[in-house]
Amino acid sequence: MSFLILHLLKSTLIISVLYTGYELFLRREAYFRFNRFYLLLSVFLALFLPFFSFPASQLISYTPVLPDMNMNTQLTVFTLEEVVIRAGSRSGSFLGDYQMGMLLIIYFSGVVFLISRFLFRLIRIAVLIRKSVRLKKYGVTFVLVPDSPTHSFLTWIFIDPELLKSDDLQKIIAHEQVHIAQRHTFDLLLTELLIIFQWFNPLVYLLRNRIKDNHEYLADRSMISGNSGFASYHSLLIQHSGIIPTDILTHNFSYSLLKRRLHMMKKPKRPLRFGLGVLLITALFAVVFFACSSPDKENIEADKVFTEVEVYPEFPGGMEGLMSYLSTNIHYPENAKNQGVEGRVFINFIIEKDGSVDSAKVLRGIGGGCDEEALRVVSEMPDWTPGYQHGEAVRVSYNLPVKFSLDKSEHKLTHTYVIDDTDSVYTLVDVMPEFPGGVNALMSYLSEHITYPEQAKKEGVHGRVFISFVIEKTGKVNNVNVLRGIGEACDEEAVRVISDMPDWKPGLQDGEPVRVSYNIPIKFALN
Repeated sequence: MSFLILHLLKSTLIISVLYTGYELFLRREAYFRFNRFYLLLSVFLALFLPFFSFPASQLISYTPVLPDMNMNTQLTVFTLEEVVIRAGSRSGSFLGDYQMGMLLIIYFSGVVFLISRFLFRLIRIAVLIRKSVRLKKYGVTFVLVPDSPTHSFLTWIFIDPELLKSDDLQKIIAHEQVHIAQRHTFDLLLTELLIIFQWFNPLVYLLRNRIKDNHEYLADRSMISGNSGFASYHSLLIQHSGIIPTDILTHNFSYSLLKRRLHMMKKPKRPLRFGLGVLLITALFAVVFFACSSPDKENIEADKVFTEVEVYPEFPGGMEGLMSYLSTNIHYPENAKNQGVEGRVFINFIIEKDGSVDSAKVLRGIGGGCDEEALRVVSEMPDWTPGYQHGEAVRVSYNLPVKFSLDKSEHKLTHTYVIDDTDSVYTLVDVMPEFPGGVNALMSYLSEHITYPEQAKKEGVHGRVFISFVIEKTGKVNNVNVLRGIGEACDEEAVRVISDMPDWKPGLQDGEPVRVSYNIPIKFALN
């Protein structure tokens, strides 16, 4: 949805800038071939340039902190990745889900209608060609349509049979042959494609009119520079000026305002003014490319380390595989247990472009051999699937908190927690629950729906809200509680969004769905 909105905004910007440039600098100049090139390039860029520009930076960013790994001598508590909600950025959607849904329905209804109308017109032209009498003469194919104004489409010229007897026939045919030879129909078909997707933008209809006007100028210039003199061609235009156009997809001999066409036929070329206009137009193209690419485009440097990327690295087997690897390989040091050392060890490491783990270091330790043990296991991790930014593999930095927690009653490390009671809540199971779309989708959901309370921003309140909740056997979210809060409506906002989460895929223990408890830290950070 965000990509569609971004694409439409960029496309609208391109049309606005380039159409304005045409009106200011080129429309009144008699360089019709260049004008055609410019107008077609404007349509092409509006359609396709947004696809090649990079997506806008996310309004909500979060520090890539891996799930909190709790090395407990009795059980392991599974803590989800921390989500950062920044003040000064809009956390929620610009519009509510209902309003956004209605806008999308209206937009796509317009798209479907215009596609249907476009196809209907093409079919109508095809049926007319098939059912009408066709005649090859003067090297072209005539489609004889009684009482029809003369017009062309692709390689066909539609004409009233009575005009075949007219003295002006060859001049009319010559005019339409210019449209056919220069393939003007393809210009209109491409413009119709732009109109389908930009139907809400009035400038696209003006752009289509300018393209058709320029087609007529090209045909007129060709006629008066050929065998037809200005006076005789002028007389022919006046004679056919009252005929009404038939279809926006075709070129009509009498199309466009007569006065303007006659004026442009006589208008001389002004090289100096035109050259200045081209220079200014070049500046407009620079504005278009800068506006479409610079806000989001990052120069991917060879050694740059990213903390936010489009596609995050993935441990073999996903988050569940990572948790299993850590809980299996990290051992509580005997020295730390004997000395009663416990707490969190924060490890930072980099996933390289080839997926290997590098530069592991202790950000904050607790001693007793815990720092070295956590660092050892992280350094020995198998290769990940690398992260990607703009389609290129990049280096991505991660933080991993590993919690060493003593069991006061026994000094034994176990990694499973088995309870016979079917209503009991598990903290680590064979198959962990999964949010629809996985961890990244969960982070996106929270970032989009949690809004920094205004009162908290005014009071300068910031910090972490720790939320606990249970994923039921059915996948529903239940028992949402604040473990530690910061007040000023931040706690309530976090609880609200967690409570409204969609159903998860439930966790499994020994093949049976079970209730699983989760903790999640949500960081409210003032800019």
